[in-house]
Amino acid sequence: MKYSHVQSGDEQGRQTDDGAVSVASSKRRFGRKRINSELSEPLTANRSSIVDEELGDSGDPYFVFRSDLHQKLEMVDESLAEYLRIVHETDTAVNVYEYKDTKKKLKRDLKNAESTLKDVHTTVQVVENDREKFPYIDDAQLFERKSLVSTSKERLIKAKEEMHSEAVKLKMLEDERNKAVRRSGDGTLGARTDAERQNTSFLMDNQAQSSVLMQQQDEVLDELGDAVTRVGEMAGNISEEIGQQNKMLDELDEDLTNVEEELGMVMGKLAKFLKTKDRW
Repeated sequence: MKYSHVQSGDEQGRQTDDGAVSVASSKRRFGRKRINSELSEPLTANRSSIVDEELGDSGDPYFVFRSDLHQKLEMVDESLAEYLRIVHETDTAVNVYEYKDTKKKLKRDLKNAESTLKDVHTTVQVVENDREKFPYIDDAQLFERKSLVSTSKERLIKAKEEMHSEAVKLKMLEDERNKAVRRSGDGTLGARTDAERQNTSFLMDNQAQSSVLMQQQDEVLDELGDAVTRVGEMAGNISEEIGQQNKMLDELDEDLTNVEEELGMVMGKLAKFLKTKDRW
């Protein structure tokens, strides 16, 4: 004789409630995971799609870095021209702030161009070290890429040489000396003989050189201060990232706890079901 198990109204109600709790919990976990996924999309999916659009069909990052390098080099040329204009057409001993700002911008543009040039050089080295992996890049194209690296490097070296050229140094010394002469009145400091005038000129030259050295020291200290500021900003970003990761770990721990509770409920119901089946 076969017996069929008939569920009572209370059992059906409990199963309905348990199912509702399980569905609600699943929706809650799905909602949290959906939020976490949406938060992570700008860092993964969207970035990948942007990079794919920039790389084109070939997926070669060289073209992205090359375009960026051309822009950076143009910025270097513009900053260098403005720097040389201020040095040669204005009084650097008086126009101190504009001179410092222009030189600081030129140094920043040079660093950015050098960083991008390293990226371009890396792509060229990757192709050169494994030619079989890049059959669509022939020897002529590889030579063109290597030429771009070498010419860009020479261009940056030339810009640095012009920034620190003897003409620039002499102009700054001349401006500082003229400033010292203006401060002394007639520039003789009461000298009457040739020997006294030579000593006065020697003192003026030394004072001008000291002023230029002090300006250079101030620039080094400013760069050091900027570096400390950047390190502080990086530390703040790292701290913020760690906070976000800790929050995600807490949410993951909460999800695991909920899953363990639901798994325990399922295992308990399964045990009861197996015991009931044994009685049959």
